[in-house]
Amino acid sequence: MIAKIVTGKSFGGAVRYMMEKSGHARMIDSDGVELSDIRSLIGSFNFQRKARPEKAEVVGHISLSFHKDDTPRLTDGFMAGLAREYMQRMGITDTQYIVVRHTDTEHPHLHILYNRVKYDTRLVRSHNERIRSVAVCKAIKQKYDLTFSEGKENVKIERLHDPDKVKYRIYEAVKTALKGCACFTELVEQLNREGVTATFIHRGCDPQKEVQGMTFTMQRQTLKASQVDRKFSYANLCKIIEANRAERERQEIERHKQEHSIRNPIIFGVRLTDGQVEQIKDGQPVYIEEMQYEGKTFDGYLVMDDNLTRGRAYIGHDPREWVEYGKYTMRRMDRDLINSGFVVRALVQWWGGHGQITRPYLWKENPSDETYQESWDDPRKPRTLRHDTKQGKIVSSPKKSKGSKL
Repeated sequence: MIAKIVTGKSFGGAVRYMMEKSGHARMIDSDGVELSDIRSLIGSFNFQRKARPEKAEVVGHISLSFHKDDTPRLTDGFMAGLAREYMQRMGITDTQYIVVRHTDTEHPHLHILYNRVKYDTRLVRSHNERIRSVAVCKAIKQKYDLTFSEGKENVKIERLHDPDKVKYRIYEAVKTALKGCACFTELVEQLNREGVTATFIHRGCDPQKEVQGMTFTMQRQTLKASQVDRKFSYANLCKIIEANRAERERQEIERHKQEHSIRNPIIFGVRLTDGQVEQIKDGQPVYIEEMQYEGKTFDGYLVMDDNLTRGRAYIGHDPREWVEYGKYTMRRMDRDLINSGFVVRALVQWWGGHGQITRPYLWKENPSDETYQESWDDPRKPRTLRHDTKQGKIVSSPKKSKGSKL
């Protein structure tokens, strides 16, 4: 699994590139966009970007390519799940996106197009995204046992003669030492234990100046890092070590979360994964196989409120289908959650439904109410306290609302 990240300015060009490959492109996932035709799809993205007119490069485009040996496992559903997990780990959440699978090459691959302008007008974080992406791809490959590409791994070192034999021994030592290495000090120490001496090359051979490269020495043979392998150039080593450091920090955060969190709930006989819990809390359905209820096993979409109170399964139809309810056109799942008495951050079509999407909070004060109320703020959170200078006391500020009760 390899990711290629591109940031651009035109949603039109990106959508057409992804969708207009005759017979070789199919949509496998989306959120927050109009899918009736390509023009409406482009319009959805462009409407959302107007919230940040000062930003030009808001078109996020990522291609994920997989090893051909994994083809039998890569169903549309599995690939869509990998794309969602990749976006979740990269912080690409709460925004419009489409996932399109292409079948025009030997290697399975998909394209993710997303809006860097989120629903709440903030921007998707792009700092060090390529470095973070390397660590994310590695973690996902390890988690799902996806195939790692092979390079020098197939070389029979014992059949080589010096100096090639030394070169490949250095290669193996560096490759092994780099695994999980989060700083150059660790790399140098591990290589020393394998009989390889690592030396930094400074600008102008002045130790007080910046490092420009590295050399590796073994059995009196010295090679530049890039001579051992192009991926071991000093610039690439910096990227790999930074990715390892980011992954180590992420693992530490995940370990801390696991130690201080309650185990994920079991719904319809299936224990939810961390990714599924996050997806549900973000107001999205999750597709789960082999759910069980009253002795029957079934596949379908699971929908829950953001507090994971109660689950509802949708079999045979998509809970994201648009339905008319009150003043809005919203997803079927949002309507059902509102009628079940939950506060829902619904996804609704805005001002006529021409690709414009927004997410207000909708709820009923009483289950028997025929109409729902709405607010930009979560009504379950306490009101902000402010100081009344005239009365000399603290009072609660009124909640902001989009309008009166319907």
